[in-house]
Amino acid sequence: MIKKIAGWKGRLLSYGGRLTLLNSCLASIPIYLMSIIKFPKWDIKLINSQMSHFFWDNTEEKHKYHLANWHLVSHKKEFGGLGVPDLRNLNMCLLASWIQRYHLSDNVLWKNIVDYKYRTHQPNLFCCPNYGISPFWKGVLWAAQAARLGYCWKVGNGRKVRFWKDMWFGGSSLAVQYWPLYVINNEKGITIERAWDGVNLKLTFRRAIPERLMLLWEELLQIASTIEFSDNDDDIIWQYDSKEKYSVQSLYSVVSFRGVTPVYVPAVWKLIIPPRIHIFLWLLSRNKLLTRDNLGKKGSCRIKHACFAVRLSRLIIYSFTIVLPRRFGLSFLSLWIKRWGKILNRLPGGGSAIIRMKS
Repeated sequence: MIKKIAGWKGRLLSYGGRLTLLNSCLASIPIYLMSIIKFPKWDIKLINSQMSHFFWDNTEEKHKYHLANWHLVSHKKEFGGLGVPDLRNLNMCLLASWIQRYHLSDNVLWKNIVDYKYRTHQPNLFCCPNYGISPFWKGVLWAAQAARLGYCWKVGNGRKVRFWKDMWFGGSSLAVQYWPLYVINNEKGITIERAWDGVNLKLTFRRAIPERLMLLWEELLQIASTIEFSDNDDDIIWQYDSKEKYSVQSLYSVVSFRGVTPVYVPAVWKLIIPPRIHIFLWLLSRNKLLTRDNLGKKGSCRIKHACFAVRLSRLIIYSFTIVLPRRFGLSFLSLWIKRWGKILNRLPGGGSAIIRMKS
């Protein structure tokens, strides 16, 4: 992959062209290996470093600044990034797809080998031992720790579902919902089949249940009374997709979400403008352009005047038209474009920046 990046110098491409090439080709090269093995951290770091050098056109012959760190660039566009895949999260999501394949496969050779070697029936795949296992299965178990939060169980015969630790009732496991009872319980890994016989809840505790916990115990009995056993095996349901089937995209969206959705940055991608202008406006909104202040932070500012207009003249073609939806007419983004459009008109050689609203 590094050799391919070195061959595609990208010196004749704009930021938009390099971003398109990066997403469509370079980031897709390690996909197959990522679905089989867990990449070490140093390998992910090396690949990200090479892709970063390619995107910012940083070479040994000519050094250029990386205007934004790769952690920010690898966010999804709706979360404030440029949409470049985060290889660490992508590796996890691809390995987690083996969980769905395991449950959909029946009487196939590879599943029988996994069941025999890794004891996946004691009681289910999510509680397999992680010692003495192959690198492939170690990666699957690593991804399963993240994917298990998106799976809930549909109770059949109750042999694979753990009463306390697996999510089969509500939005979390009963160990979380009834933590005071769970910590004093003796059978923390008991399955539903062994815990409930249709009449009695077969749980023992290290000490007598105090009166303040009796209400929780009665609620637990009511939950257990809703269990209806059948002859079918227990099945898993993926909660983050409307079809209830696992998909790499759904898990990637969950693990890539950083908790805060920006207000103005996603609006940049809705504008009908060239891709390189998209990236310029994205850098502008994140305050990542090589202005005098930012150069001063890097310790490289030796000029007395701001170089923003020079940067603008190098990135934007002198004559262009920006089409904005009506809802952006008085927005933050529209005001910024109008302001710097006036600067563009004053640059040597002339030029124009036309802003019109969609009808």
